[in-house]
Amino acid sequence: MVDPQAEAQTITLNDLGSMAKLFGSLFYYPLTEPNNRSMLRQFAADPDAELNGFEQLVQALEYDSDDTLNNDFFLLFEGGEIMHAPPWGSVYLDKEQVIFGDSLLSYRSFLKRQGIELNTGMREPEDQFGLMLFAMSQLIETNSDIRIIKELLTEHLLVWCYRYLELVEANALSNSYKVLAQLAKQWCEVVQSGLEIQPETKKIYR
Repeated sequence: MVDPQAEAQTITLNDLGSMAKLFGSLFYYPLTEPNNRSMLRQFAADPDAELNGFEQLVQALEYDSDDTLNNDFFLLFEGGEIMHAPPWGSVYLDKEQVIFGDSLLSYRSFLKRQGIELNTGMREPEDQFGLMLFAMSQLIETNSDIRIIKELLTEHLLVWCYRYLELVEANALSNSYKVLAQLAKQWCEVVQSGLEIQPETKKIYR
């Protein structure tokens, strides 16, 4: 397992895929969702849980009520009148700050070239943070070419996700989502360092 709080370590595709799937689920489905609860309990039971930070997240979940978590999920991921931390890449990368922007079209083209289709049963942008992590996990399962994973990270995900996670941490009402944002940011930094990659420099509009 890749330790989100480690400063530097060797990244294996298996570890990368497992963590991408975990964080993908945590950022796409509510933290109150039973499968998320189950996965977090498993990670917290790991001997290194205190070091990897997931024990802290499980403790936060025990403190935050389901109502607080569900309200946070709605405000952060589904949208009220104002979204302070939109989870879609094009909101950050396109000047108009809209979903289904040009950056999404570029990402869709990338997915199509790799034969990846994300079918959630809803018409929604594929550049949602959790969905992008699911796509990375799926790519790792079907393609062992690390260059493809690096392309996804440097051109489509890491270019905006640090700003997004900063906004999640700043605007979350619950400690659980604040801790989750911190862990995800630390994991992205570990992956970036471990794979020795640098995100493309793009203007962030939010």
